[in-house]
Amino acid sequence: MAIDLSPRMRTVVRYAGIALAGIVVFVFALQMTLPVDRAKDKVIEALSPSYDVSIGRVERGFVPGRVYVYALSLRTRATRPDEQPTTFFIDRLQVDVGIFALMRGNLSVDFDARLEPNNKDAHLAGNITLKGFGKRGYVVHAGGHGVPGDDLPLRALIGLPMTGKLDIDVALDLPVEARGGKLATNWQKADGTFDFGCPSGCTFGDGKTKLKPILKNHSQQAIVADGIDFGKVIMDSIDAHADIKGGTMTVTKFDSKTNDGEIHVDYAMKLEPDIMDSMVTGCLRFKGSDALLKRDRKTYDAINLSGAERREDGLFHISLTDRLRDMKRLNLECGPNVHHQAPPEGAPHVTLRPTMPTPPPPSEEPRPGSGVVAPVERLEPGGEHLARPLRPGGPAGGAPPPPPEGSAMGSAGSAEGSAEPEGSGSENPALKNME
Repeated sequence: MAIDLSPRMRTVVRYAGIALAGIVVFVFALQMTLPVDRAKDKVIEALSPSYDVSIGRVERGFVPGRVYVYALSLRTRATRPDEQPTTFFIDRLQVDVGIFALMRGNLSVDFDARLEPNNKDAHLAGNITLKGFGKRGYVVHAGGHGVPGDDLPLRALIGLPMTGKLDIDVALDLPVEARGGKLATNWQKADGTFDFGCPSGCTFGDGKTKLKPILKNHSQQAIVADGIDFGKVIMDSIDAHADIKGGTMTVTKFDSKTNDGEIHVDYAMKLEPDIMDSMVTGCLRFKGSDALLKRDRKTYDAINLSGAERREDGLFHISLTDRLRDMKRLNLECGPNVHHQAPPEGAPHVTLRPTMPTPPPPSEEPRPGSGVVAPVERLEPGGEHLARPLRPGGPAGGAPPPPPEGSAMGSAGSAEGSAEPEGSGSENPALKNME
């Protein structure tokens, strides 16, 4: 059925068709003359502050806005002497630039990356939008399957590389604001989620990287400075989820299954505008199993020699603390079962704890009923440690010396001179404070 248009409408349609044809010709002409080599240099320049970038070649596609990048390699730069760089390799990257987003003042890029040659199962795809060409922020939606674990910078968290094929899903809205006269990302206002999974066959350790233990004794630390041989801990599955909201990032889920032992992860960050300044609070709790002992004695022994102590829950604990750029792994008890209790209001700041008793000299053998009390270590208000037996009559049998005038110990009733023999009916306040 023919449409009868008025002369005026026919004129409008004709000019609209000419404009549309001109836009199409312009877009295809721009695609055919796109300076891909210059774009390659710009990409390397943009990523060079954080990565060593290598690109094999860049080709333009026939579809407007499409570009192919081959043999792209991103290698992180070590910020500490003991940090091991990681390399993320992409065999082929397809990039599609959104034409309509450009008209709205945004740069929207769809990408599909093949991570391994001739392996379609290992891929990472999604969209990155630069609002206001990056002046207002970034929006990232990405998902990956079969991502090589050894390409991800997980070594800083656990001290060992992770191998295997991982599934990843990321949704992130990261604003950009003016800070110090420059535009910079503000992670305090970021919002997003992160899902991380390993369906099967992932490992902690690659059989090559040595475990660097955490030891308090400097002489022992020097002995194992080169690390301890570590094999592999095989994970049947891992499923983790993290939320970024309200200025914090928290790992809200970490489920793992393995016959080689147990591992529990608690991790949170108090986000700062610069994410590397964010304060880390975390805990790794783990142990090896009897099955690991039978399969790989070297790895089982390395877990026991990691420098972490076995705590009351039967697990080794490593506390993660400090800012992200200087994150430390400490031999401290941590996790959900650790509770810190504040002292009662008004209590003096005096800490008493028992020490290992030492036999008295032969000339000072304690006599039955002499009232000698087990030695204690006392922290005086000034911070000085004292360890000595407490006697009702003082060390020479005379009256105890009076406390310094106005001292905290004097106001507390002189814990040193108030000890009585067991069963005397009086209570030693110093021993009471030990509880």
